Amino acid sequence: MLEVPAESGDALEMHSAAVESVTEAERQASAFLADIGGEGIEFEENFTPVPMFAAADGALPQAFVESVQPSNPSLAPTSQTVVLPAEVTRARLSSLQDDPRVKVWPNSALTLFGRRQSVEVARSDGGIDCRPFRDAVTMEVLRDLLGTDALWDAGYRGQSVVVGILDEGVNGEEYPVIGGFARPNAGLQPGAAAITSHGSMCAADVLVAAPSARLYDYPFLGIPRSGGAIQMFQAVLNQWNTDGTPQITNNSYGFVGVPDPAQFPDHEVNDINHPIHRKVREVVAAGVSCFFAAGNCGANCPSGACHVSGIGPGRSIHASNSLEEVITVAAVNSQHERIGYSSQGPGMFHQQKPDIASYSHFFGNFGEGRPGGTSSSAYDNGTSAATPVAAGVGAALLSANPDLTPAELKALLMQSATDLGRTVGWDAEYGEGVVNAAAAYNAMRSAAPLVG
Repeated sequence: MLEVPAESGDALEMHSAAVESVTEAERQASAFLADIGGEGIEFEENFTPVPMFAAADGALPQAFVESVQPSNPSLAPTSQTVVLPAEVTRARLSSLQDDPRVKVWPNSALTLFGRRQSVEVARSDGGIDCRPFRDAVTMEVLRDLLGTDALWDAGYRGQSVVVGILDEGVNGEEYPVIGGFARPNAGLQPGAAAITSHGSMCAADVLVAAPSARLYDYPFLGIPRSGGAIQMFQAVLNQWNTDGTPQITNNSYGFVGVPDPAQFPDHEVNDINHPIHRKVREVVAAGVSCFFAAGNCGANCPSGACHVSGIGPGRSIHASNSLEEVITVAAVNSQHERIGYSSQGPGMFHQQKPDIASYSHFFGNFGEGRPGGTSSSAYDNGTSAATPVAAGVGAALLSANPDLTPAELKALLMQSATDLGRTVGWDAEYGEGVVNAAAAYNAMRSAAPLVG
């Protein structure tokens, strides 16, 4: 990816126009590169130039938050730079790296945190669920564990809340997809994914605690990479600026290794000022709560996709998943045992990660008789499943108190979590504990007036 200067007061409008027209996207890109030259640069398919409102050091201008709110239509945030997802020839790379006007960033592949790999590891002892894993449970069992009745009996089931699923796509015939990211000629449109997709699993799992929530589908176009994620988060920001939705995003993906920082200092895992992290912080600052999976590279039985460099405590929660501003979610089973693949803190950017744990290994989208079908041995799994369960709790809470800021929602979920660790308070395996919808609702009700 290339980042070049591009100060503009109509950056959101320009990005929306580029999304609507491939020709306009190419025109903008050519204009941004006019002084630099486009030789040796090939733009990715379905690319759009993405405006960056945070400077290269990650600092957001003071006026950004106010200007991006839908309640201030007369204001507009001013971009500082623009990011162009592109491939660069080796012959051109060195000249771009030497150009002070250009920053070259890696556009690395992401991994979805569903546990699809078959690996052979021994069962672990000491309250850890490892292969062969314990039996999965129904969504009804999960709802009892979460205490969703406390919210539901009061009429709060996620209504008026939209959750954005940033993933490989959601099946809109089964799940309530009402919008998302679409390009005219893209092969995948919102709601068009197969029912067996990873994104459909995440959609089902949001609805465990928030069955009245609605969904936006932000499908990565092609191979999930940080450049695609930036485009999806920019689409979230555009939508938020229009009508204040989505209020939550679910992000069940990340990286599975730690590149050598001496060799790859600018890699997403190593550099907190990479554009993807700055874009996530922009979205949270605007008012959108971002839930991120901790990852499936825990020391006891890591996913087969994990590189040895990214396994275990202090090495398995990184990149955007370890930003202080986001809500990072670990995984436990229905017996409150940590699932052995659940990544362990401390985080690489913000050390106190994960923030909370949530439930995985249940029949949600997958399983006999479930929308995703398959046999009774298949079930929703990974921190990929745990994270949207927690996001659904967040959606139910926001339906009760829509004025909660991302920081307030995060604090509420952490402070009301059921402590499971061997020490009181936060620990590197469970965070503050497992999400507790009833306790969070009761704490919120005693602290602030609710809607309805």
